[in-house]
Amino acid sequence: MAKKKACIPLLCLTSIVFLPWCISFTFQKSLESWITNWWNMKESEIVLNTIQEKSILKKLLEFEELFLLDEMLKEYPETRLQNLRIEIYKETIQLIETNNLDRLGTNDWVCL
Repeated sequence: MAKKKACIPLLCLTSIVFLPWCISFTFQKSLESWITNWWNMKESEIVLNTIQEKSILKKLLEFEELFLLDEMLKEYPETRLQNLRIEIYKETIQLIETNNLDRLGTNDWVCL
């Protein structure tokens, strides 16, 4: 009977000290990295999707404008094409300057 009474406090002490340590160690080794990666991927995915969507829509509009311009060029006679090329050149330079001003903080410059 005395042996059982001595084992109970030892068992309680062991569970108080080692059980939280085992749970913490298990969490750190198996779940912490998985949860951290999952959380970080979810957060950045949402932000990137919004930024990417705006960028893609802008590029799509520019492509559509270039496509319409190409269609207009096919309809013009050769004499008007020369004047139109000069205007296109000026507009292209203006678009590049605008693009460079938009990307002033980054290293994505467009050079002529």
